[in-house]
Amino acid sequence: MGMTAAVGTVAVGAGVSAYSKMQAGTTQQRMFERNAEFARMQATDATARGEANEKLSNRNMEQIIGGQRVSFAAQHIDVNTGSAMDVVADTAYLGKLDAITIKNNAVKEAYGYTVQAADYVQQGKYAKQTATNSAVNTILGAAGNLALAAYKPASTPTTKTPAARADPYYGDSATE
Repeated sequence: MGMTAAVGTVAVGAGVSAYSKMQAGTTQQRMFERNAEFARMQATDATARGEANEKLSNRNMEQIIGGQRVSFAAQHIDVNTGSAMDVVADTAYLGKLDAITIKNNAVKEAYGYTVQAADYVQQGKYAKQTATNSAVNTILGAAGNLALAAYKPASTPTTKTPAARADPYYGDSATE
């Protein structure tokens, strides 16, 4: 009866331990998936902010050009020729360059969040697989221990022969 109780205890303990490890892996995977969801939301937000800031930059550029044209016209300078035209063209070019830079930065930021989301998904899968492997190892380890216990002889000699006592692996002491 004692051996049966020990086997039952070991089996139940291994089962509970394996189940706990599986639950922990599932929880970690869900956490990483939630983090991935947040990263995807941040990517969407970065894209939207980039588009809004690009439009704002274009609007500001148009206002600056409008102010330049008014200023030139107030001084009776033809805004469609010469230096006035060059100033307006340069302003338009630099404004467009600013808008492109804003959009490019937003795309890069969104891409970073997208990569982070993919990384979180992979970390979740890894956590789940690691927990599964650990649970399987727990079950196999318990089964191995039970098998060893079942095939272990009922009594094993614990006394060492004098020759064994002199063996360096057992130590040199003859009074063990």
